[in-house]
Amino acid sequence: MQRRKFIASAALAAAMTGSLVTADAATAVPESGQRAGWTSTFNGSKAGWQNVVGTWVLKPGNLYNTGIAGKRTSVKHINNYTNFYYTVRMKRWGNSTGVAANAIVIRGNPSSRDGTGYWRPSYLLQYSNNGFYSVWRINADATQTAIQGWTPVSGVISKSGYNKLEVWAGGDSLDFHINGVHLWSGFDSALTFGNVGVSQYTEPGKWSQTWLDSASLTVATRVAPHDHGAAGTPVKGGTMDMAPR
Repeated sequence: MQRRKFIASAALAAAMTGSLVTADAATAVPESGQRAGWTSTFNGSKAGWQNVVGTWVLKPGNLYNTGIAGKRTSVKHINNYTNFYYTVRMKRWGNSTGVAANAIVIRGNPSSRDGTGYWRPSYLLQYSNNGFYSVWRINADATQTAIQGWTPVSGVISKSGYNKLEVWAGGDSLDFHINGVHLWSGFDSALTFGNVGVSQYTEPGKWSQTWLDSASLTVATRVAPHDHGAAGTPVKGGTMDMAPR
């Protein structure tokens, strides 16, 4: 209970100041007796990865996807994970005015999806090229829960270059960074294990391209929770798929 009070206080302070905190990462302790994890550089191989929605193909040094208008295209790693550190380096082009969501997906069930392509259930840790981030939970019945609504951040997200997304997941604690900057940490106990992956949303009538330069995961027995809460305050507008314009 004390750690929750501390996190809540930190979140309130961060929200009031709108401050960003340089990465002071949560600690992942490797899980003994199990595979330590994996690293994918996509240099001629996508071993361990499978298409979920859309086609993800190898291009020099990248895993590449052309979006489908009105859909969430996605790719998964084949194994299920509970506690871990997961990082992806990715970039996105052609997403309307920069508002369409780009996400890492964790603790998901890609075998169960709705018509748009949402994994039911799953967590989405997202960014938009116009400078917002958000954290969502998609429930088994396809309803959506905004854990952290779309929140503007300045000087963190690259509009056309690669962005490094990191998440530490341990028990009910989650911790999200982009490009070495802490953006959000908090607690949610609804989902405990599942696949990890990447997804992008493409607005109806638009086009998009996504490149994954690399991805890696370290299995952990526990992840010490981060204590910085949220960077910035959510704003009104947008949907899970689209940040405010």
